[in-house]
Amino acid sequence: MVISASGYLGFYYSSRVRRRLTQMRTVRQILYMLKGEISYSASTLPESLETISGKTDRPFRGFLERVAQRLGNLEGQTMEQIWRQELQTFRRETSMKPQDLEEWESLGARLGYLDRSMQLKLIDLFLLQWEEKIRYLEKESRSICRLYQYMGILGGLLLTVMLV
Repeated sequence: MVISASGYLGFYYSSRVRRRLTQMRTVRQILYMLKGEISYSASTLPESLETISGKTDRPFRGFLERVAQRLGNLEGQTMEQIWRQELQTFRRETSMKPQDLEEWESLGARLGYLDRSMQLKLIDLFLLQWEEKIRYLEKESRSICRLYQYMGILGGLLLTVMLV
């Protein structure tokens, strides 16, 4: 049981690394769609987020829908306030690391008050940084996942030997 439980723990952390990579790719996809909506459709930010939310999966769909709805309702809050509040809820639904979410938060905080050309430049800059993080994680994820899996199983074996 000890070996199984610790092995499961290693595979759990390994799957979180894979989920983080998948979710980071989804953020990249969302940003490309947002860039297209802003530049070609000339839609407002709430309309763009609503359209994009229909094309994404959980947990991003709910996040984008809530932000778009609150922006459309004109609650008297800024884009930055709405983005940060919704991101607090989103943190519990994602496998992304806190520093990833802080970067995502800073993008949303600056996105709401810029004109169209500045928004596009901001998205481009964010995409450059995000692409670098994705490339690094893609390169390292295989070895990190194996490490978690091996450590889980070997830790369970070690604990079993120590208990016997």
